[in-house]
Amino acid sequence: MNAMGGTPLVTFDIGNTRCKACLFPAGQATQWILTGEGAPRALWDCALDELEGAELDALRPGVRAAISCVADESVAAELVRRVAQRIGASVPVNPPSGLALEVEHSETVGRDRLFAARGALELERAPAVVVDAGTALTVDALDVDAEGGGRFLGGAIAPGPDLLADVLAARGARLARVPAQPRVAALGRHTRAALAAGIGVGFEGAALHLVRRIADEAGLASPRLWLTGGRAEFLAHLEWSGVEGPARHEPLLVHLGLAAAFAGVEGGAP
Repeated sequence: MNAMGGTPLVTFDIGNTRCKACLFPAGQATQWILTGEGAPRALWDCALDELEGAELDALRPGVRAAISCVADESVAAELVRRVAQRIGASVPVNPPSGLALEVEHSETVGRDRLFAARGALELERAPAVVVDAGTALTVDALDVDAEGGGRFLGGAIAPGPDLLADVLAARGARLARVPAQPRVAALGRHTRAALAAGIGVGFEGAALHLVRRIADEAGLASPRLWLTGGRAEFLAHLEWSGVEGPARHEPLLVHLGLAAAFAGVEGGAP
C-alpha cells in the first residue's frame, strides 16, 4: 500500500497493553513495537522515551503522522504533542474510518476495530470477517456495497488468551497463573496442563465459533477471513468453516486502515 502517495507516513496504534508504530515510506511498511506489556502509565512513559531514540528518526519535518487509540484520546495527548513538535504538523487521533457504520451507538465502537476492517477493505474489496487477537479478541463483519464502499456490521468482543489466564489465576481457588500458549493439547493430565488447555484451546474454540456465527448472522456468503493482532499465532493454524479459503494473516491491518482513513480526511491527501 502506497500510503500518502509516497509521502512518508507514521501511524501509531495504541492498544490496551502495547503501542505500535508503523512507517510507510514509498509503499513499504515496517512496524516497531515501542513498548512491552505494562500498566498504561508505565507503558506511555516507556513509549515516549523510545520515541526520542534513533529508531523513529524518520519522524522529522515533512513526515505525516496519525494515531489510533482505543483509550480516551487524552491518554495520547502527550504523544500527540511530541510527534507534532517533531514533524511540525498536527496529528489526528482516530480520524473517520470511511466505513458506513451499520451498528447502534457507533460512537462506542473501538477505533482499532474500525481501522482493522478498513485495512481489510483496502487489501481486498470483498465481504470479510476480521479477527483481531490481542488483549481482547474482536471478531467483526464487513460487507461491501455496490460502489465498493465498506459497511461495518458489528461483531463480538471476548477475552484474549492472556486475559483468560489472568482471570483464572485471580478468581479461581488455588489456581496458578499459567502462561497462555498456542497449540497446546486439549487433554491436560495435571492441573497446570488443564489450565493451559482451557486457555489456549478455549480461546481457539471461541474464535472458531464466533467467526462462523458472525458470518452467518451478518448474511455474508463465504467471506474472506483476516487475522491480525499480537496473539494471532494462537489462530493461524486453525481450519475455519463458513469462510472463503484459508485465513489471511496481516499484522499491519490496523495501520493499513488508519493510513487509508488519514488519506481520506481533509488535509490528508498529498
